[in-house]
Amino acid sequence: MKMPAGAALASLAITACATAPAPAPGEIADPYEGFNRKMFAFNNGVDKYALGPAADAYKTVTPEFARDRVGDFLSNLRSPIILANDVLQAEPSRAGNTFARFGINTTVGLLGLWDAANHFGLERHTEDFGQTLAVWGVDSGPFLVMPLLGPTTPRDLIGTGVDRAIDPLTWVQIDNDSDTDLAFRVGMGVIGGLNARVAFDEQIDTLNAQPEPYIALRRIYSSQRQAAIANGKVDEDAAYEDLPDFDEFEE
Repeated sequence: MKMPAGAALASLAITACATAPAPAPGEIADPYEGFNRKMFAFNNGVDKYALGPAADAYKTVTPEFARDRVGDFLSNLRSPIILANDVLQAEPSRAGNTFARFGINTTVGLLGLWDAANHFGLERHTEDFGQTLAVWGVDSGPFLVMPLLGPTTPRDLIGTGVDRAIDPLTWVQIDNDSDTDLAFRVGMGVIGGLNARVAFDEQIDTLNAQPEPYIALRRIYSSQRQAAIANGKVDEDAAYEDLPDFDEFEE
């Protein structure tokens, strides 16, 4: 019997969570480092020869003002996902903030093209189902680098699938035309990807300039996820324990 792709992914992720060795305090488990390094090199190649040049072209023809509007619009579209995870994490104040932001930005902000809510003191935060699973006590499992998707963990892979399932845009139909729906979703994904690549251009250059970019990526991903799960409150000493002494690589 053929297993659906989503079920296969969930099964793989759960198995990895169960079999991964426990990491030392302050570290993230990386039992598949050989595979991860190959995927990291593959992703870097895709970025160097395809995504990076495409993002440069997009940046050239799109003014910063327009890119900001795209970013605000796409961020507003994620509000239902953030709201759902606020509720699942039993965070009523954050859920109220997300609900109010969505209402203000969709109306006053012209469908989210402007982050009008921020001017009213309602700052944006992000939540995803991977964070929700962490709040529920689910272990992250080992560090993984997936082709095109980049750094993640089994817990976050499952979270990504659930977030997509609860995203209203996944089920919205345009003129009941599947081809139009597909073209719309692909277009939104491409524009969002290019916009994000331009926004993170300097950070990517800084990462690749490190003596050990892979280890730096693993440390950055781990510390940022810890901060996100703790709603911005993280033990900085623990977050940076995985960072090697870069001076050793320069000798």
